[in-house]
Amino acid sequence: MYVQTFNYGNVPIHFWEVLVMILLLFLVYLAGAAIRRRNILKSPEYRYFIYGLWTKVFGGLFFALIYISYYGQGDTTGYYECSMAFSNLFFHDFGTFLQAFFGDGSIETKSLFTSETGEPLMYMFGEASTRFTIKLLTPFMLVSGNSYLITTLLVSVFTYGALWQLYRMFCGYFPQYSKQLAIAVLFMPSVMFWGSGILKDSFTLASTCYLIVFFNKFILRRGNMVKNVVALIVFAYVVVSVKAYIMMILLPSSLVWLFYNRMSKIRNRLVRNLIVPFVYMLIVSGSYFGLKAFGDSLGKFSVDRALKTASINQYDLKQDYYEGNSFDIGGFEPTIPGALSKFPQATMAGLFRPYLWDTRNVVMLLSGLENVFMLGVTVLVLTKMRWRKMHRFVGNHPIILYCLVFSILFAFMIGLTTPNFGALVRFKIPLIPLYMACMMVIYAELTKKRVAENVIKEPNRR
Repeated sequence: MYVQTFNYGNVPIHFWEVLVMILLLFLVYLAGAAIRRRNILKSPEYRYFIYGLWTKVFGGLFFALIYISYYGQGDTTGYYECSMAFSNLFFHDFGTFLQAFFGDGSIETKSLFTSETGEPLMYMFGEASTRFTIKLLTPFMLVSGNSYLITTLLVSVFTYGALWQLYRMFCGYFPQYSKQLAIAVLFMPSVMFWGSGILKDSFTLASTCYLIVFFNKFILRRGNMVKNVVALIVFAYVVVSVKAYIMMILLPSSLVWLFYNRMSKIRNRLVRNLIVPFVYMLIVSGSYFGLKAFGDSLGKFSVDRALKTASINQYDLKQDYYEGNSFDIGGFEPTIPGALSKFPQATMAGLFRPYLWDTRNVVMLLSGLENVFMLGVTVLVLTKMRWRKMHRFVGNHPIILYCLVFSILFAFMIGLTTPNFGALVRFKIPLIPLYMACMMVIYAELTKKRVAENVIKEPNRR
């Protein structure tokens, strides 16, 4: 079993890899069982630890096998080939490896590789974000013996910790809804599939989760504050280096969370109402200048280029060569009013597309079924919504407001700028755990209130 690739010819699956993978799966189970046993008495949510771990692991292996047997090649095989060249250079000449590993994407740095080590693909090596991802993968390749399957397994296990910590953070706020939160954070198919393989998305999803977790600790002043700040800097650096556009939404939504958390503690309503306009002006201006500072790292999502890029993409998607793998929210002028005019269409696309009738293959079908579930939960929430009570609930839980702001803004951004379904399903995975956690908690809260009201009214009828 192999896949055709650009550089080495194939990615073979050797018999020894299967044996080692079986052994590693057994060790992962033992480690997971020990972690669960050690923590479940004081933290009941650990009853989902092994189930979430297996879902993540098999999501990654399913991703690997789909690319081996169905697609044949893609970004994942390119990352594999390039990191293999670094791994080979590590054993061939460690000094030269260090020079290449910490070097740039120039022709001079690429010339450090030889015919014995293999050369990284220039179109990936020369681009800063893909080169950074290749370097993140290299330690896993060194440990796995250049095995594609074992590297995938190691990446899926390593990145599971981020999702688990995000789940535990939500359980800290809503322990009574641990089951619903497990579905939202640990068991969503697209997150497990696209966030577990040899791709940028595995690392950006994990880094985004850790950023949220440590920002929550920073807000609540829990743990070692120096450690929290260092962790925030490290994971922010990873996000900006790999997919800087995620920070375009993380920054303003995190500021909303921070300021709203502080304002919710001000008891005087008049003071709160006076402060709110200045706070939001500060958030908007701070976010704008902060994002301008990232400059070219944001690529097509940069402040200066995003609207123009989105407008061009919407025109381009109408061409025949996409063969139905794209969607059209309609043309618009590359201005802020023009973009905002497409807010409903773009946000709906970012949240719920592809629809079932948009699917063209097995992977798209998986995403389509997931979107039906997400849309169904959303409709249930909207039909049961009591706005006054919901306003009070969100006011008491700024984390819910954060999830809503991040999810909606992120969905709007990717729906506006990414009209290709293949890219959309991967780009949207950071919002899925947050959006679904928010929706599941709100639905559970509304259902609980409705049941309680019915119990109270029943004796009166008698």
